[in-house]
Amino acid sequence: MVRNPKGMRDLLPPETPRWRRLEVALSYAALLYGYAEIRTPILEFAELFRKGLGDESDVALKEMYEFEDKGGDRLALRPEGTAPVARSVIQHHLHEQGLVRLYYLGPMFRREKPQADRYRQFHQFGIELFGVQQPYGEIEVLLLLKRISNLLSLGLKLKLNSLGCSECRPQYMESLRQYVESVLTEDPERERFLRNPLKLLDSKRPDLTEVKRNAPRIHEYLCNDCKEHFNTAISLAEHLGVSLELDHELARGFDYYTRTVFEGFAVEGGAAVVGGGRYDHLVAYYGGPDVPGIGFAIGLERLLGALQEVPLTAVEPRDSYFLVTTGPELFVSAMAFAERLRDKGIAVALDLRQGKIHKQMRLADRLGYQKVLIMGEDEAQRDEVTLRDMVSGEQLRIKQEVLLGE
Repeated sequence: MVRNPKGMRDLLPPETPRWRRLEVALSYAALLYGYAEIRTPILEFAELFRKGLGDESDVALKEMYEFEDKGGDRLALRPEGTAPVARSVIQHHLHEQGLVRLYYLGPMFRREKPQADRYRQFHQFGIELFGVQQPYGEIEVLLLLKRISNLLSLGLKLKLNSLGCSECRPQYMESLRQYVESVLTEDPERERFLRNPLKLLDSKRPDLTEVKRNAPRIHEYLCNDCKEHFNTAISLAEHLGVSLELDHELARGFDYYTRTVFEGFAVEGGAAVVGGGRYDHLVAYYGGPDVPGIGFAIGLERLLGALQEVPLTAVEPRDSYFLVTTGPELFVSAMAFAERLRDKGIAVALDLRQGKIHKQMRLADRLGYQKVLIMGEDEAQRDEVTLRDMVSGEQLRIKQEVLLGE
């Protein structure tokens, strides 16, 4: 009798409608923030993942489906989504836009032990934001996660940490390496942890819980720039209503992560349904320009396992604007107003780099926005915005409540 391979499964009715509703809800949330869908091939050159994820990652060491095709190329079924999207950004020169927002949905493949809500073919929804060095990048992706949690009545609990940068992380890595040498004298993974001590923090082995708890903490080694970046991200996110918990033991398993990393849990003590962070040098590592990036991925099997019901949402936003500010001091007010618009089903994108107004307008035009909202100091004080028609050039000052329909 024919059957599917171990760890692979068929999705059958009545389960498939739940999947469709979930995919629509996640796509809708991404569209509200100005993200556009990208679809990359399921097959990539294996080196793409080995280089980006790191040869010491569990995925590269023992989980990738990797093979040589008839032409002699070494290929792999994609085990995650960030590396292929970064490759596509370089290959198609998307980074030349200056600011790139992309999301994806699709199957990934890892040859790990099948267990509850974990399969060898699994599915992810992911967000990738390129071009934002400032902590405003963290704010947007965390706000997007909060919105997804609210849309799905998920009750997502977010934990985050900083892994530092190339300036301060080496000192911490050396301290952690010395700790591993002194504590794990006969551990079977000792050599692996010595080669990359962050793998200790990322380990899920229960017997290492106490060892990780007593390990040196990276926040004692962060440089001033990393401290300021991390503290600003936390402060602004919480000001905008995102609840966060600092987790000193949190470390993501792939080498490309820098500075901020985070995970989200649907149930207290349960497995993470979302993970992500910054990867500021991944594009440059692949041969592109030094373009910063940040993103996250949600495991759909785990997410569906945590949901009682999947609500029906709109397929697309009912309107779309690009919001421009006249100074970074208005950023929090602009983001708060953008969130209120999104609550009404209106998509809003901002230039998170907060440059000069003419540069923000140029980006809006380059991205094809026909309507731009301008928030200056005078508008903010009067709870107004200036609406500009990018086709006719006409401008109109209107009350914010008019756009909100209140």
